[in-house]
Amino acid sequence: MDHISPGNSLNEIARQVKRWREEKGFYTPSQLDKDTLGKLMLVVTEVSEAAEAVREQDRALFTEEIADVFIRLLDITGTMGIDIEKAIARKMNVNAARPFRHKKKLDL
Repeated sequence: MDHISPGNSLNEIARQVKRWREEKGFYTPSQLDKDTLGKLMLVVTEVSEAAEAVREQDRALFTEEIADVFIRLLDITGTMGIDIEKAIARKMNVNAARPFRHKKKLDL
C-alpha cells in the first residue's frame, strides 16, 4: 500500500484507506444498504472511545481515536465514490448562510 502522508488530499487518503482495507480482507458496502448501518456504528464506536479518552484526560488516546473516526469515515466515502472534499465545501457554504448560532440558545 502507498504510504499515507499528511500532505495528501482527503480524497486521496480515502482511496488509500479503501485499498488498505481491501488488502486486509475487510468489507465496506459501496451503496446504501444494511451493511452501511454496521459501518456507521463502527464510527459511533470510535467516537465513544474518543469520549472515554476525554473522560480519562488522555490526549494521546483521544488523538488516536479521532484518527480512527476519520479512517472509518474515509473508508466509507472512498468505497462509495463520494468526493468528500467537494461535499464538505458544499456543506460549509450551506452552514455559512445560516443565522448566528442557528437559533440555538445553548452553546454545546
